[in-house]
Amino acid sequence: MRQKTTTQKLHEAISNNLLKIVKVQCSYKSSNRIDEINKEEFKDNLDFLSESGVFSGFIDWHFEMSPSKKREYIIDSGAKNPYSENIVTAYLRISDDLNVEDIERILLFEEE
Repeated sequence: MRQKTTTQKLHEAISNNLLKIVKVQCSYKSSNRIDEINKEEFKDNLDFLSESGVFSGFIDWHFEMSPSKKREYIIDSGAKNPYSENIVTAYLRISDDLNVEDIERILLFEEE
């Protein structure tokens, strides 16, 4: 089941090596084009975005366990936003010393 997270939670999980970037893609809604994004470039962009103050909260992130790979998550942004042309999808692997429950607790955004 897809759940919501925030830029800040995603950034912290990656920066603290709780999740490791496996692959990142950018797809375009108006075409079938899919571009690979360099993992370091994605990390740099996420670092920048997380420092953008109030604007970092404008990005809708959703995550779910990979249906085909154990200990991996699929996190995306833009798929549910009708005003976004791009969908960024990151495939992330859980660090060896953590379990799924730890990651879900770290990433889950609960509205107050």
